[in-house]
Amino acid sequence: MLRMFRSSDRSPSPSSVSTPTPPTPPSVLSASMAAGPARPLRLIYCDPQGKFVMDPEAVAALQLVKGPIGVVSVCGRARQGKSFILNQLLGRSNGFQVASTHKPCTKGLWMWSAPLKQTAIDGTEYNLVLLDSEGIEAYDQTGTYSTKIFSLALLLSSMFIYNQLGGIDEAALDRLSLVTEMTKHIRVRASTGRTSFSELGQFSPIFVWLLRDFYLDLVEDGRRISPRDYMELFLRPMQGGGREVITRNEIRDSIRALFPDRECFTLVRPLSDESALQKLDQVQLDKLRPQFRAGLDALTKFVFERTRPKQVGSTIMTGPVFIGITQSFLDAINKGAVPAIASSWQNVEEAECRRAYESAAEVYMANFDRSKPPDEFIVD
Repeated sequence: MLRMFRSSDRSPSPSSVSTPTPPTPPSVLSASMAAGPARPLRLIYCDPQGKFVMDPEAVAALQLVKGPIGVVSVCGRARQGKSFILNQLLGRSNGFQVASTHKPCTKGLWMWSAPLKQTAIDGTEYNLVLLDSEGIEAYDQTGTYSTKIFSLALLLSSMFIYNQLGGIDEAALDRLSLVTEMTKHIRVRASTGRTSFSELGQFSPIFVWLLRDFYLDLVEDGRRISPRDYMELFLRPMQGGGREVITRNEIRDSIRALFPDRECFTLVRPLSDESALQKLDQVQLDKLRPQFRAGLDALTKFVFERTRPKQVGSTIMTGPVFIGITQSFLDAINKGAVPAIASSWQNVEEAECRRAYESAAEVYMANFDRSKPPDEFIVD
């Protein structure tokens, strides 16, 4: 079982960097990780019986990733460009499906078949897996289904990017109130009752609030503020009393507690031409607005610098561990139970230890020469 310790170092906030440096394109592992060329693979879907299932092809690809894994997922409402952002992280114009109709083109969770080789802040080499999430609040979803998809993406991620159009306001906070439902669907340990947001926050990924088509001038009290400052202003408790204020402050409190490590990025509208926007995946990057490219560079740089291997305690995620953890969460959800983070990791760790022991014993026995008699020792 591979064990590592996470560095406590933190890189400086990107908001303090005036001119972001475009990141070096990541190298990609061989496409032989899955049969055929690198492409999106369906990881989790809901079958006709309403059960969440892992796709065997994605499982086979992950089974080959023996080293540490970091996971970046992009989640948000349907038809707001989540797949486009993932394609930019891949360094390509197409990859994850991008469409221009009202119908969601991503169902369940999808992963890129060839993980990106990366190096964490502490020098650890790892494989970066990109996850595309089905849009929440789609017209063909129920609220419970949206919460489960949101929760699964969150549980599996090292970095969780919440993608939305426009600025932060009460309506945006209400949409993100999905997090307040998460304590009904996640536990830290199977033996405990309802988990608090601060307890879940110990296991939460880095949270990035990505504001698309952003047009506001970020000025507060006559001075310019960073996107992160802007986010923190809206997460401060509201003053006053009454049920409405209490409810709104509960949402703010839950976001702050669940995501102690959080950042915010803004991207202006990439193009002015509406018809070109509908075919954004076909537009060359140098044709996009310079401000958009600069914001995209800052976001990409942050993602590659700050993502680290997914880890709980001393156990770090590998391909087989990722499979085991995911299946454990799905089993709980399909039984109507609540996934328990620490308990699931412990069970998978024990299973991996047993598998490693059995494998070592098998190798030992295969190399044991039975043709030689055992050594005889004479004891005086």
